[in-house]
Amino acid sequence: MEKALLLVDLIKGFGQEGYDEDMYCRNVEKIKGNLQRLVDYAKKNNMLVVYCCDSHEKDDPELKRNGGPWPDHCMRDTKGSEIVDWLPAQNFLQVTKDNVETCLLKSNGIQNNADSFRINKRAYSGFSNTPLNVLLKREGVEEVYIAGLVTSICVQHTAADAFFEGYKVNIVEDGCADVTDEKHENAITYMKSNYAAEVVKINQKTRLEKVMGG
Repeated sequence: MEKALLLVDLIKGFGQEGYDEDMYCRNVEKIKGNLQRLVDYAKKNNMLVVYCCDSHEKDDPELKRNGGPWPDHCMRDTKGSEIVDWLPAQNFLQVTKDNVETCLLKSNGIQNNADSFRINKRAYSGFSNTPLNVLLKREGVEEVYIAGLVTSICVQHTAADAFFEGYKVNIVEDGCADVTDEKHENAITYMKSNYAAEVVKINQKTRLEKVMGG
């Protein structure tokens, strides 16, 4: 069964202090080491690694200016939408609806020496009006591991769509964070109950090969 690691909103607006201050999730500090370990393992074991990143436009419905709940954040072509400096994502390939069919051919590896992908999203879910599902299907992925920010919003919505698209869903519990521990824990319980998500932890003595099925 082919697997992919989906990294949700690990961008500066949410995961690095000094950018979109209204959106910065301070609890990310608790999981940085876990995420670094997770990404390193995934790349060394040739898992498909996809960064699903907010890249908002001014007319996006979730923004307050359009009647939504959130201030402008992680806007397209701003620092807030860049992947955090503390993860090794310098060699990612940007995937769009126009280039998804040619981005990655398993027989040839990722083009341009890239070792991961970036998907821009304008809604909570990494699947919503993005080429993510096409990319995963194109590569024969059947199982996803989801980590990132924040657990009760973009992680949960991405997990929901992964479930509805027929993927086996795994949530990396200590690779996710929320603004409060209560919101994080409630979201984990919800995803486990409603999406049959397997909840795994990586910050433990158990080897990652066992956790990730390698």
